[in-house]
Amino acid sequence: MPGASITILKIIATIVGVFIAAALAYPLVYIVAQALIGNPKVLIISIEDLMRYGLSLENFVYSLKNPEFHRALMNTLVVTSLTVILAIFVIIPSAYAFSRFEFMGKDTMLYYYLIVSQAGGGLGIIAVLALYIFFLRLAAYGIGLIRIEILPFIYVSGLIPFQTWLIKSYFDQLPKELDEASFIDGADWFTIIFRIVFPASKAAFVIITLLAYMSAWGEFIIANIMGLDTLGKYIYAMAVAGESGLMEPGRFAAAALLYALPMIVLFIISQKYIGEAYRLGMKG
Repeated sequence: MPGASITILKIIATIVGVFIAAALAYPLVYIVAQALIGNPKVLIISIEDLMRYGLSLENFVYSLKNPEFHRALMNTLVVTSLTVILAIFVIIPSAYAFSRFEFMGKDTMLYYYLIVSQAGGGLGIIAVLALYIFFLRLAAYGIGLIRIEILPFIYVSGLIPFQTWLIKSYFDQLPKELDEASFIDGADWFTIIFRIVFPASKAAFVIITLLAYMSAWGEFIIANIMGLDTLGKYIYAMAVAGESGLMEPGRFAAAALLYALPMIVLFIISQKYIGEAYRLGMKG
């Protein structure tokens, strides 16, 4: 009798698991089907729509040939690359300093970083609007700063609080003897940070790169407010209206999948390092 009860519970758990998996997979399956439908203006309501219009790669071809998509993609690649480089050269030394040195106001700054990193959302939007108004005031005096190159600096400023905490905790786990031995051998601080400590912290490098990449690649609110053409803004504009004034679901779904593909690939490649960085970082 107990064995039968356990079997029934296993069957119920399996059924529930299948339903949960199906519910989670449904949005992905739906958007893939929407991207492959033969008529880009048709919104899939039932399986009969797919059977009526068939499957086609035309929606993907349209995005890949669209000059607006190309321009937005190139702008986003520039912004993403600069964001990653800036994040590495700002956050790594900052986290190293908080981890290894004692200085006035250290604890206060760390707690300030923690508060700022937890109080994002609406506060961040207010800061962006204030920054935009400031840029407009500068533009009135002939100083034009509303350019695509300004976005990496804005994105990195938002990454510094949380990532400094995370990477500082990661550096806390590394033996200080590694730094001291290099310093005795005559290495300067730049060499110690980027040629000694940094290579020994692959997981920290990956987590900074990934979070900086995600911040720049997936952001569209700031770019939209400032009127700068990025891929996120392009996808958002497609969702609002297409060329005819109405959204074309098939082309929007195809562009959205192309937009998400690099992020998916990056997660698959770096998941081992992400787990390691969070595991060691949260120990601090």
